[in-house]
Parts: sequence; structure tokens; C-alpha cells
Amino acid sequence: MITPNRCIAVVVLAALSASTAHAQVTEYGSEAGWDIMVNQQMGPGCFVMHTTPEGVQIQMGINRAKEAPEGFVALYTQAPADVKAGQTIAVTFDVDGDKFSGDFKGQQYQDGWRGAYVRVNNPDFVYDLAKRHKLTITADDGRPPIVIDLTGTFAAFEALRACQNAQGS
Repeated sequence: MITPNRCIAVVVLAALSASTAHAQVTEYGSEAGWDIMVNQQMGPGCFVMHTTPEGVQIQMGINRAKEAPEGFVALYTQAPADVKAGQTIAVTFDVDGDKFSGDFKGQQYQDGWRGAYVRVNNPDFVYDLAKRHKLTITADDGRPPIVIDLTGTFAAFEALRACQNAQGS
């Protein structure tokens, strides 16, 4: 279970080196409305991806390219977004009522998607999200909150673990 103190301890903005942008990404499968993807530049690492009816793409996964694997959460849209590549956006995360803070880093993703990502130094944090119901991300600068329904993530993350195992990591 994620607790506020644990979340504060695990959420850190990591070095900006490896990202999912412009990476060799292939589909591994799908589960419960989430696509399971493999990114060769992340170790290879796997991530789950879902696009909401509002056009927000959510990615959560594991980067195994680092000496110590990292988790990440990313949000992208093809709609106009007031986010510039490299821009830091302070946010509050609310995971089923447990609140903590972190920084998203602006990024231009592939195929016209733009948004931001945050890295976490404990991959278990990403897996722990699968046990939750709702993630609300509120930017400290007054942008409207983004609410992510985590329905189906438990099954999707079981497939994510299988994907990681298939990659030999």
C-alpha cells in the first residue's frame, strides 16, 4: 500500500537521459483496456498505455536501462497543451486520498503527442498503482486537474510483469 511518507520518499525527478520519446516501441499485447508495450531503449523495459475518451494518453512502466530500474508515469495529448519540452511542472498527486508532491518534466513525444512525465526511483510504486482506483494529478500552477481511472490496471500490470519477464528482466 502506498502511504504519503512512502510516496514522498519514492517520487523523485531523475536525470533526463533516457525517455520514451522517439524510442523503438513495439506492442507486446493488451489487457483490460490497456496496451502493453516494450521500449527497447529502456533496457528493454515494458509499460502500460491507455488513451482516455478525452484524448489523454497515460503511460506507466519500468525503465530497466538504468543500473537501478526506475518507474515512470507519463501523460500526453495531441490537443494543444501549454507544456514545453524540458519545462518543470510542480504537481500534487492524489492516489485514492493519499497526497504527495512531485515534478513532471515537459516532453514532446512521438507522432504529435506532447505532455510530461515523472520518474520514480522505486519501480514498486508503479506496480502499487495497480491496486488503486483513481489517480488525480493537479498542477500547482492552476491547470485543471487530470483524473485517471485506474480500472483494469491490476490485470494490465500482471501482463506488464509477464512482459518484463519475457524481456529477461
